[in-house]
Amino acid sequence: MAHLINLWFALLGLGSNKLRSALTTLGIIIGVGAVIIIVSLGNGLRRSAEKQMEAFSSGTVEVRPMGGYMMPMPMPAPTAAPVAVEAVKRGVVLGGPIMPMYAQSLGLRDVEALRRLATSVTAVDAQFETGARVVWRGRYLPMGQVVGVTPEFLRVYRREMKVGRFFTEADDEAAAPVVVLDEGLVDMFFGEDVNPVGETLYMTVQSVPQAFTIIGVMGQKEGAMGFGPRSLLVPLRTAQLRLSQGSRGTINMIAARVDARASAERRYAVAQINTILRARRGLTPGMPEDFNVHDTLEYSEEMTRVTRTITMVLSLIAGISLIVGSIGLMNIMLVSVSERTWEIGLRRAVGAQQIDILLQFLAEAVLLALVGGAIGLALGAVGSYVVSLLVQSLKGLVWLSLDVVLIAVGVSSAVGVAAGLYPAWRAALLPPTQALRHG
Repeated sequence: MAHLINLWFALLGLGSNKLRSALTTLGIIIGVGAVIIIVSLGNGLRRSAEKQMEAFSSGTVEVRPMGGYMMPMPMPAPTAAPVAVEAVKRGVVLGGPIMPMYAQSLGLRDVEALRRLATSVTAVDAQFETGARVVWRGRYLPMGQVVGVTPEFLRVYRREMKVGRFFTEADDEAAAPVVVLDEGLVDMFFGEDVNPVGETLYMTVQSVPQAFTIIGVMGQKEGAMGFGPRSLLVPLRTAQLRLSQGSRGTINMIAARVDARASAERRYAVAQINTILRARRGLTPGMPEDFNVHDTLEYSEEMTRVTRTITMVLSLIAGISLIVGSIGLMNIMLVSVSERTWEIGLRRAVGAQQIDILLQFLAEAVLLALVGGAIGLALGAVGSYVVSLLVQSLKGLVWLSLDVVLIAVGVSSAVGVAAGLYPAWRAALLPPTQALRHG
Protein backbone atom coordinates (compact mmCIF):
# COMPACT_ATOMS: atom_id res chain seq x y z
CA MET A 1 0.00 0.00 0.00
CA ALA A 2 2.82 2.39 0.90
CA HIS A 3 4.41 1.86 -2.52
CA LEU A 4 1.10 2.66 -4.25
CA ILE A 5 0.82 5.88 -2.20
CA ASN A 6 4.36 6.86 -3.23
CA LEU A 7 3.49 6.17 -6.88
CA TRP A 8 0.32 8.27 -6.55
CA PHE A 9 2.29 11.23 -5.16
CA ALA A 10 4.78 10.80 -8.03
CA LEU A 11 1.95 11.01 -10.58
CA LEU A 12 0.54 14.09 -8.85
CA GLY A 13 3.96 15.72 -8.92
CA LEU A 14 4.35 15.10 -12.65
CA GLY A 15 0.82 16.28 -13.38
CA SER A 16 1.32 19.56 -11.54
CA ASN A 17 3.70 20.77 -14.30
CA LYS A 18 2.80 19.02 -17.52
CA LEU A 19 4.81 21.24 -19.89
CA ARG A 20 8.01 20.80 -17.93
CA SER A 21 7.46 17.05 -17.75
CA ALA A 22 6.90 16.89 -21.51
CA LEU A 23 10.03 18.90 -22.29
CA THR A 24 12.04 16.77 -19.87
CA THR A 25 11.15 13.62 -21.76
CA LEU A 26 12.14 15.14 -25.13
CA GLY A 27 15.82 14.26 -24.75
CA ILE A 28 14.93 10.69 -23.81
CA ILE A 29 12.56 10.43 -26.80
CA ILE A 30 15.23 11.60 -29.25
CA GLY A 31 17.93 9.39 -27.79
CA VAL A 32 15.86 6.20 -27.61
CA GLY A 33 14.33 6.83 -31.05
CA ALA A 34 17.77 7.30 -32.62
CA VAL A 35 19.15 4.15 -31.00
CA ILE A 36 16.11 2.10 -32.06
CA ILE A 37 16.35 3.28 -35.68
CA ILE A 38 20.08 2.55 -35.86
CA VAL A 39 19.81 -0.88 -34.22
CA SER A 40 16.80 -1.87 -36.36
CA LEU A 41 18.45 -0.72 -39.59
CA GLY A 42 21.70 -2.40 -38.57
CA ASN A 43 19.84 -5.68 -38.07
CA GLY A 44 18.14 -5.14 -41.42
CA LEU A 45 21.47 -4.56 -43.14
CA ARG A 46 22.84 -7.72 -41.56
CA ARG A 47 19.85 -9.76 -42.73
CA SER A 48 20.11 -8.22 -46.20
CA ALA A 49 23.82 -9.11 -46.42
CA GLU A 50 23.14 -12.67 -45.24
CA LYS A 51 20.27 -13.03 -47.69
CA GLN A 52 22.32 -11.77 -50.63
CA MET A 53 25.27 -13.95 -49.71
CA GLU A 54 22.97 -16.96 -49.38
CA ALA A 55 21.45 -16.17 -52.78
CA PHE A 56 24.90 -15.77 -54.30
CA SER A 57 26.57 -18.86 -52.87
CA SER A 58 23.72 -20.99 -51.48
CA GLY A 59 26.02 -21.90 -48.63
CA THR A 60 28.29 -24.03 -50.78
CA VAL A 61 31.80 -25.17 -50.00
CA GLU A 62 34.06 -24.60 -53.00
CA VAL A 63 37.12 -26.62 -53.93
CA ARG A 64 39.56 -25.08 -56.41
CA PRO A 65 43.03 -25.99 -57.60
CA MET A 66 45.78 -24.40 -55.55
CA GLY A 67 46.95 -21.28 -57.32
CA GLY A 68 43.59 -20.76 -59.01
CA TYR A 69 43.50 -19.78 -62.62
CA MET A 70 43.64 -16.73 -64.82
CA MET A 71 41.07 -16.24 -67.53
CA PRO A 72 40.87 -12.96 -69.42
CA MET A 73 37.19 -12.21 -70.00
CA PRO A 74 36.49 -10.22 -73.15
CA MET A 75 34.19 -7.31 -72.34
CA PRO A 76 33.08 -5.41 -75.43
CA ALA A 77 32.62 -1.69 -75.08
CA PRO A 78 29.09 -0.71 -73.99
CA THR A 79 28.85 1.67 -76.94
CA ALA A 80 29.66 -1.00 -79.52
CA ALA A 81 27.12 -1.35 -82.30
CA PRO A 82 24.99 -4.49 -82.53
CA VAL A 83 26.78 -7.42 -84.08
CA ALA A 84 25.33 -8.93 -87.21
CA VAL A 85 24.55 -12.62 -86.79
CA GLU A 86 25.88 -13.29 -90.29
CA ALA A 87 29.23 -11.87 -89.23
CA VAL A 88 29.31 -14.24 -86.28
CA LYS A 89 28.50 -17.17 -88.54
CA ARG A 90 31.32 -16.22 -90.91
CA GLY A 91 33.75 -16.06 -88.00
CA VAL A 92 34.37 -12.35 -88.36
CA VAL A 93 33.82 -11.69 -84.64
CA LEU A 94 37.05 -12.52 -82.90
CA GLY A 95 36.94 -13.88 -79.41
CA GLY A 96 40.49 -13.00 -78.48
CA PRO A 97 42.87 -15.27 -76.55
CA ILE A 98 41.16 -16.87 -73.58
CA MET A 99 43.72 -19.10 -71.95
CA PRO A 100 42.98 -20.63 -68.57
CA MET A 101 46.19 -21.42 -66.75
CA TYR A 102 45.97 -23.85 -63.85
CA ALA A 103 48.62 -24.45 -61.26
CA GLN A 104 46.99 -27.82 -60.53
CA SER A 105 43.80 -29.52 -61.62
CA LEU A 106 40.81 -31.35 -60.24
CA GLY A 107 39.13 -34.36 -61.77
CA LEU A 108 35.83 -36.21 -61.82
CA ARG A 109 37.32 -38.86 -59.52
CA ASP A 110 37.62 -36.17 -56.85
CA VAL A 111 33.94 -35.42 -57.35
CA GLU A 112 32.96 -39.08 -57.07
CA ALA A 113 35.04 -39.49 -53.90
CA LEU A 114 33.17 -36.63 -52.26
CA ARG A 115 29.80 -37.99 -53.38
CA ARG A 116 30.54 -41.39 -51.87
CA LEU A 117 32.39 -40.47 -48.69
CA ALA A 118 31.48 -36.93 -47.56
CA THR A 119 28.62 -37.51 -45.10
CA SER A 120 28.26 -33.78 -44.34
CA VAL A 121 27.62 -32.98 -48.01
CA THR A 122 24.19 -33.36 -49.61
CA ALA A 123 25.10 -32.75 -53.27
CA VAL A 124 28.22 -32.16 -55.36
CA ASP A 125 28.59 -30.38 -58.69
CA ALA A 126 31.65 -30.37 -60.95
CA GLN A 127 32.24 -27.13 -62.84
CA PHE A 128 34.45 -25.97 -65.67
CA GLU A 129 34.75 -22.21 -66.03
CA THR A 130 35.83 -20.84 -69.36
CA GLY A 131 35.33 -17.78 -71.50
CA ALA A 132 33.77 -16.87 -74.81
CA ARG A 133 32.28 -13.94 -76.63
CA VAL A 134 28.56 -14.41 -76.56
CA VAL A 135 26.12 -12.88 -79.05
CA TRP A 136 22.38 -13.09 -78.65
CA ARG A 137 19.83 -11.36 -80.86
CA GLY A 138 22.62 -9.48 -82.57
CA ARG A 139 23.99 -8.07 -79.31
CA TYR A 140 27.01 -8.87 -77.20
CA LEU A 141 26.16 -10.17 -73.76
CA PRO A 142 28.09 -8.04 -71.25
CA MET A 143 29.97 -10.99 -69.84
CA GLY A 144 32.63 -13.37 -70.98
CA GLN A 145 32.26 -16.22 -68.50
CA VAL A 146 30.59 -19.50 -69.39
CA VAL A 147 30.31 -22.27 -66.81
CA GLY A 148 29.99 -25.93 -67.59
CA VAL A 149 28.02 -27.78 -64.92
CA THR A 150 26.44 -31.14 -64.22
CA PRO A 151 22.71 -31.83 -63.69
CA GLU A 152 23.45 -31.66 -59.93
CA PHE A 153 23.82 -27.87 -60.22
CA LEU A 154 20.17 -27.23 -59.34
CA ARG A 155 20.41 -29.30 -56.16
CA VAL A 156 23.70 -27.77 -55.07
CA TYR A 157 22.58 -24.16 -55.51
CA ARG A 158 18.90 -24.76 -54.70
CA ARG A 159 17.76 -23.24 -57.98
CA GLU A 160 14.54 -23.84 -59.88
CA MET A 161 13.67 -23.47 -63.53
CA LYS A 162 11.38 -20.61 -64.51
CA VAL A 163 10.78 -21.82 -68.07
CA GLY A 164 12.14 -24.67 -70.13
CA ARG A 165 14.33 -27.42 -68.69
CA PHE A 166 17.78 -27.99 -67.26
CA PHE A 167 20.52 -30.24 -68.59
CA THR A 168 20.19 -34.02 -68.48
CA GLU A 169 22.83 -36.75 -68.29
CA ALA A 170 22.24 -37.32 -72.01
CA ASP A 171 23.02 -33.66 -72.78
CA ASP A 172 26.26 -33.94 -70.82
CA GLU A 173 27.38 -37.22 -72.37
CA ALA A 174 26.70 -35.92 -75.90
CA ALA A 175 28.37 -32.55 -75.20
CA ALA A 176 25.18 -31.02 -76.58
CA PRO A 177 25.30 -27.34 -77.72
CA VAL A 178 22.59 -26.21 -75.32
CA VAL A 179 22.59 -23.37 -72.81
CA VAL A 180 20.59 -22.26 -69.76
CA LEU A 181 20.37 -18.57 -68.82
CA ASP A 182 19.71 -16.87 -65.50
CA GLU A 183 16.50 -14.86 -65.13
CA GLY A 184 18.44 -11.83 -63.89
CA LEU A 185 20.51 -11.77 -67.08
CA VAL A 186 17.42 -12.03 -69.28
CA ASP A 187 15.46 -9.37 -67.37
CA MET A 188 18.28 -6.87 -67.16
CA PHE A 189 19.36 -6.84 -70.77
CA PHE A 190 16.42 -8.04 -72.80
CA GLY A 191 13.41 -7.02 -70.76
CA GLU A 192 11.11 -8.77 -68.33
CA ASP A 193 8.77 -11.55 -69.41
CA VAL A 194 10.99 -12.40 -72.36
CA ASN A 195 10.99 -16.14 -73.09
CA PRO A 196 14.15 -16.98 -75.04
CA VAL A 197 13.68 -20.76 -74.96
CA GLY A 198 14.26 -22.20 -78.42
CA GLU A 199 16.31 -19.26 -79.67
CA THR A 200 19.95 -19.46 -80.75
CA LEU A 201 22.95 -17.63 -79.39
CA TYR A 202 26.52 -17.79 -80.64
CA MET A 203 29.69 -18.34 -78.63
CA THR A 204 33.00 -17.48 -80.22
CA VAL A 205 36.29 -18.93 -78.99
CA GLN A 206 39.48 -18.32 -80.96
CA SER A 207 37.48 -16.97 -83.92
CA VAL A 208 35.36 -20.13 -84.11
CA PRO A 209 31.64 -19.34 -83.66
CA GLN A 210 29.34 -22.06 -82.41
CA ALA A 211 25.54 -22.03 -82.28
CA PHE A 212 23.89 -22.94 -78.99
CA THR A 213 20.18 -23.49 -78.37
CA ILE A 214 18.62 -21.92 -75.28
CA ILE A 215 16.68 -24.68 -73.51
CA GLY A 216 15.73 -22.98 -70.24
CA VAL A 217 15.80 -19.98 -67.91
CA MET A 218 16.57 -20.39 -64.20
CA GLY A 219 14.40 -18.44 -61.79
CA GLN A 220 16.28 -15.82 -59.82
CA LYS A 221 16.80 -16.60 -56.15
CA GLU A 222 15.15 -14.35 -53.59
CA GLY A 223 17.61 -11.76 -52.38
CA ALA A 224 19.77 -11.89 -55.51
CA MET A 225 20.22 -8.71 -57.52
CA GLY A 226 21.18 -8.56 -61.18
CA PHE A 227 23.10 -11.48 -62.62
CA GLY A 228 26.05 -13.38 -61.25
CA PRO A 229 29.04 -15.30 -62.61
CA ARG A 230 26.92 -18.43 -63.13
CA SER A 231 24.29 -16.79 -65.28
CA LEU A 232 25.22 -18.62 -68.47
CA LEU A 233 25.48 -22.39 -68.13
CA VAL A 234 26.29 -25.23 -70.51
CA PRO A 235 26.74 -28.96 -69.83
CA LEU A 236 30.11 -29.83 -68.31
CA ARG A 237 31.40 -31.89 -71.26
CA THR A 238 30.17 -29.22 -73.65
CA ALA A 239 32.39 -26.66 -71.93
CA GLN A 240 35.33 -29.08 -71.81
CA LEU A 241 35.12 -30.28 -75.42
CA ARG A 242 33.64 -27.34 -77.32
CA LEU A 243 34.84 -24.24 -75.42
CA SER A 244 38.09 -25.31 -73.76
CA GLN A 245 41.52 -24.47 -75.13
CA GLY A 246 43.44 -26.30 -72.47
CA SER A 247 43.23 -29.77 -71.01
CA ARG A 248 39.81 -31.21 -71.81
CA GLY A 249 39.52 -33.74 -69.02
CA THR A 250 39.83 -31.48 -66.02
CA ILE A 251 37.51 -29.32 -63.98
CA ASN A 252 38.45 -26.15 -62.16
CA MET A 253 35.90 -26.09 -59.35
CA ILE A 254 33.86 -28.46 -57.20
CA ALA A 255 30.82 -27.01 -55.45
CA ALA A 256 29.55 -29.04 -52.48
CA ARG A 257 26.18 -28.35 -50.89
CA VAL A 258 26.38 -28.17 -47.06
CA ASP A 259 23.00 -27.59 -45.45
CA ALA A 260 24.33 -26.97 -41.94
CA ARG A 261 24.55 -23.31 -40.93
CA ALA A 262 26.26 -23.63 -37.54
CA SER A 263 29.92 -22.58 -37.76
CA ALA A 264 31.18 -25.72 -35.99
CA GLU A 265 29.28 -28.03 -38.36
CA ARG A 266 30.51 -26.15 -41.42
CA ARG A 267 34.10 -26.30 -40.19
CA TYR A 268 33.66 -30.05 -39.78
CA ALA A 269 32.36 -30.30 -43.36
CA VAL A 270 35.37 -28.35 -44.67
CA ALA A 271 37.76 -30.58 -42.70
CA GLN A 272 36.01 -33.73 -43.98
CA ILE A 273 36.23 -32.58 -47.60
CA ASN A 274 39.89 -31.71 -47.11
CA THR A 275 40.66 -35.12 -45.58
CA ILE A 276 38.87 -37.05 -48.34
CA LEU A 277 40.62 -35.15 -51.13
CA ARG A 278 44.04 -35.53 -49.50
CA ALA A 279 43.54 -39.30 -49.30
CA ARG A 280 42.15 -39.50 -52.84
CA ARG A 281 45.07 -37.54 -54.27
CA GLY A 282 47.67 -39.51 -52.33
CA LEU A 283 48.94 -36.66 -50.15
CA THR A 284 50.85 -38.02 -47.17
CA PRO A 285 50.98 -36.21 -43.78
CA GLY A 286 53.21 -33.16 -44.05
CA MET A 287 52.64 -32.66 -47.76
CA PRO A 288 50.85 -29.40 -48.66
CA GLU A 289 47.49 -29.52 -50.41
CA ASP A 290 47.38 -28.90 -54.16
CA PHE A 291 43.82 -27.67 -53.78
CA ASN A 292 41.98 -25.09 -51.70
CA VAL A 293 38.73 -25.68 -49.78
CA HIS A 294 36.72 -22.55 -49.04
CA ASP A 295 33.42 -22.07 -47.24
CA THR A 296 31.50 -19.33 -49.08
CA LEU A 297 29.56 -18.39 -45.94
CA GLU A 298 32.78 -17.09 -44.38
CA TYR A 299 32.14 -13.91 -46.35
CA SER A 300 28.70 -13.69 -44.76
CA GLU A 301 30.14 -14.07 -41.26
CA GLU A 302 32.72 -11.39 -41.97
CA MET A 303 30.06 -9.02 -43.33
CA THR A 304 27.93 -9.73 -40.25
CA ARG A 305 30.81 -8.82 -37.95
CA VAL A 306 31.49 -5.60 -39.86
CA THR A 307 27.79 -4.65 -39.82
CA ARG A 308 27.52 -5.31 -36.09
CA THR A 309 30.60 -3.19 -35.41
CA ILE A 310 29.25 -0.30 -37.47
CA THR A 311 25.85 -0.58 -35.77
CA MET A 312 27.49 -0.57 -32.34
CA VAL A 313 29.57 2.52 -33.11
CA LEU A 314 26.58 4.43 -34.51
CA SER A 315 24.47 3.36 -31.53
CA LEU A 316 27.09 4.72 -29.15
CA ILE A 317 27.06 8.01 -31.05
CA ALA A 318 23.26 8.13 -30.87
CA GLY A 319 23.53 7.29 -27.18
CA ILE A 320 25.19 10.65 -26.58
CA SER A 321 21.76 12.25 -26.92
CA LEU A 322 20.58 9.88 -24.18
CA ILE A 323 23.35 11.14 -21.92
CA VAL A 324 22.28 14.70 -22.63
CA GLY A 325 18.67 13.75 -21.92
CA SER A 326 19.60 12.09 -18.62
CA ILE A 327 21.52 15.19 -17.55
CA GLY A 328 18.46 17.30 -18.34
CA LEU A 329 16.28 14.89 -16.38
CA MET A 330 18.57 15.07 -13.37
CA ASN A 331 18.59 18.87 -13.53
CA ILE A 332 14.78 19.05 -13.62
CA MET A 333 14.47 16.63 -10.72
CA LEU A 334 16.86 18.74 -8.63
CA VAL A 335 14.77 21.81 -9.41
CA SER A 336 11.64 19.87 -8.49
CA VAL A 337 13.11 18.89 -5.11
CA SER A 338 13.97 22.52 -4.39
CA GLU A 339 10.50 23.73 -5.35
CA ARG A 340 8.69 21.08 -3.32
CA THR A 341 10.67 21.26 -0.10
CA TRP A 342 7.57 22.17 1.92
CA GLU A 343 5.68 19.19 0.43
CA ILE A 344 8.52 16.92 1.51
CA GLY A 345 8.45 18.35 5.04
CA LEU A 346 4.69 17.90 5.24
CA ARG A 347 4.86 14.25 4.19
CA ARG A 348 7.61 13.60 6.72
CA ALA A 349 5.58 15.34 9.43
CA VAL A 350 2.56 13.07 8.88
CA GLY A 351 4.62 9.90 9.11
CA ALA A 352 6.38 9.32 5.75
CA GLN A 353 9.80 7.69 6.08
CA GLN A 354 12.96 8.66 4.23
CA ILE A 355 12.52 5.60 1.98
CA ASP A 356 9.06 6.87 0.99
CA ILE A 357 10.42 10.24 -0.12
CA LEU A 358 13.25 8.53 -1.96
CA LEU A 359 10.87 6.20 -3.80
CA GLN A 360 8.46 9.04 -4.67
CA PHE A 361 11.05 11.15 -6.47
CA LEU A 362 12.80 8.15 -7.94
CA ALA A 363 9.44 6.99 -9.32
CA GLU A 364 8.92 10.40 -10.93
CA ALA A 365 12.26 10.18 -12.74
CA VAL A 366 11.68 6.59 -13.85
CA LEU A 367 8.15 7.39 -15.07
CA LEU A 368 9.44 10.32 -17.12
CA ALA A 369 12.17 8.14 -18.60
CA LEU A 370 9.79 5.25 -19.38
CA VAL A 371 7.25 7.54 -21.04
CA GLY A 372 10.04 9.07 -23.12
CA GLY A 373 11.34 5.58 -23.92
CA ALA A 374 7.90 4.38 -25.02
CA ILE A 375 7.40 7.38 -27.32
CA GLY A 376 10.97 7.01 -28.61
CA LEU A 377 10.32 3.33 -29.27
CA ALA A 378 7.21 4.16 -31.28
CA LEU A 379 8.98 6.90 -33.28
CA GLY A 380 11.96 4.60 -33.85
CA ALA A 381 9.68 1.84 -35.14
CA VAL A 382 7.93 4.23 -37.53
CA GLY A 383 11.24 5.73 -38.66
CA SER A 384 12.77 2.29 -39.28
CA TYR A 385 9.74 1.23 -41.30
CA VAL A 386 9.83 4.39 -43.44
CA VAL A 387 13.55 4.00 -44.14
CA SER A 388 13.08 0.32 -45.05
CA LEU A 389 10.46 1.35 -47.61
CA LEU A 390 12.86 3.86 -49.15
CA VAL A 391 15.79 1.41 -49.36
CA GLN A 392 14.87 -1.46 -51.67
CA SER A 393 17.45 -3.90 -50.28
CA LEU A 394 16.00 -3.49 -46.75
CA LYS A 395 12.35 -3.94 -47.70
CA GLY A 396 10.74 -6.51 -45.43
CA LEU A 397 13.95 -7.01 -43.43
CA VAL A 398 13.52 -4.33 -40.74
CA TRP A 399 11.25 -4.99 -37.79
CA LEU A 400 11.21 -4.50 -34.03
CA SER A 401 12.67 -7.63 -32.51
CA LEU A 402 12.51 -8.52 -28.82
CA ASP A 403 16.08 -7.41 -28.21
CA VAL A 404 15.30 -3.94 -29.60
CA VAL A 405 12.27 -3.58 -27.30
CA LEU A 406 14.36 -4.74 -24.33
CA ILE A 407 17.01 -2.17 -25.25
CA ALA A 408 14.40 0.61 -25.21
CA VAL A 409 12.90 -0.46 -21.88
CA GLY A 410 16.25 -1.20 -20.26
CA VAL A 411 17.91 2.01 -21.38
CA SER A 412 14.92 4.12 -20.33
CA SER A 413 14.78 2.51 -16.90
CA ALA A 414 18.52 2.86 -16.41
CA VAL A 415 18.43 6.53 -17.41
CA GLY A 416 15.51 7.18 -15.04
CA VAL A 417 17.24 5.50 -12.09
CA ALA A 418 20.62 7.09 -12.81
CA ALA A 419 19.17 10.59 -13.28
CA GLY A 420 16.69 10.42 -10.39
CA LEU A 421 18.69 8.68 -7.72
CA TYR A 422 20.73 11.67 -6.54
CA PRO A 423 17.82 14.18 -6.44
CA ALA A 424 15.63 11.61 -4.66
CA TRP A 425 18.39 10.92 -2.15
CA ARG A 426 18.74 14.65 -1.46
CA ALA A 427 14.98 14.97 -0.97
CA ALA A 428 14.96 12.04 1.47
CA LEU A 429 17.71 13.60 3.62
CA LEU A 430 15.86 16.89 4.21
CA PRO A 431 14.96 17.26 7.95
CA PRO A 432 11.15 17.68 8.37
CA THR A 433 11.39 20.87 10.46
CA GLN A 434 13.76 22.56 8.00
CA ALA A 435 11.56 21.52 5.07
CA LEU A 436 8.40 22.93 6.71
CA ARG A 437 10.08 26.28 7.40
CA HIS A 438 10.46 26.70 3.58
CA GLY A 439 6.65 26.87 3.30
